[in-house]
Amino acid sequence: MATTTTRDSGLLGAIIPELEKDTGLKINSVAFGTSKVLRSAMDGNADVILVHDPKSEIEFMDAGYGNERVAIMFNYFVLIGPADDPANIASSTNAVDAFRKIIESGSTFVSRADQSGTHFAELKLWQSINYNPQEMEQERYIQTGTGMGRTLNVAIEKTAYVLADSATWATYENKGKHKILLGNDENMINTYHLITVSTEKHPHISAQNQKLVIDWFKSEKARSVIENFKPSEQQLYFPISAP
Repeated sequence: MATTTTRDSGLLGAIIPELEKDTGLKINSVAFGTSKVLRSAMDGNADVILVHDPKSEIEFMDAGYGNERVAIMFNYFVLIGPADDPANIASSTNAVDAFRKIIESGSTFVSRADQSGTHFAELKLWQSINYNPQEMEQERYIQTGTGMGRTLNVAIEKTAYVLADSATWATYENKGKHKILLGNDENMINTYHLITVSTEKHPHISAQNQKLVIDWFKSEKARSVIENFKPSEQQLYFPISAP
């Protein structure tokens, strides 16, 4: 079970065949927003999960639902907006400054509002400027409650700003007149962790199969697959060396 960003970017489609070939396992991958992935894993509906919200991941581990948590890769969250950039985001020095400009300029922002890792990253940025986006007029803070692709569609339709992950944006075709206005900010690093679900809480889960999967993700082969995933000749994910 994994986040929608890894599915929407195409990475899961590149990883799963290699993982199956090298481990002999049949992998059933399902993609949801991070919160839904974690809730489902708590019920024992997944053996291994790939998620990207450190705060909720640590809560999951502290509650005893996970056995092992390993950083696998990272990319960046990016702020997407109309090319004419009415909030002048492109002149921002960081994401905090950019979000403040969105408020001050009266611009429209589209939120996934689906408790995904991307949504939580957005909320963290609002919190950094001590602002509750729910205070914005409804037509200025549009909440889709859905995945990244549909949320990007709405942002483009409404000529609005939106937070996305760099990999999904790079592989997204309907960009309209929107572009990345802020990226590669150290405050916007997007780290993905692989977590094995507790076999103590869910004895039906195979610890042996979990080990095969997590060992593969720690391997040089996995690193190579992630590093060389370049659907448009652009590296979308950056592997993190296993400890």
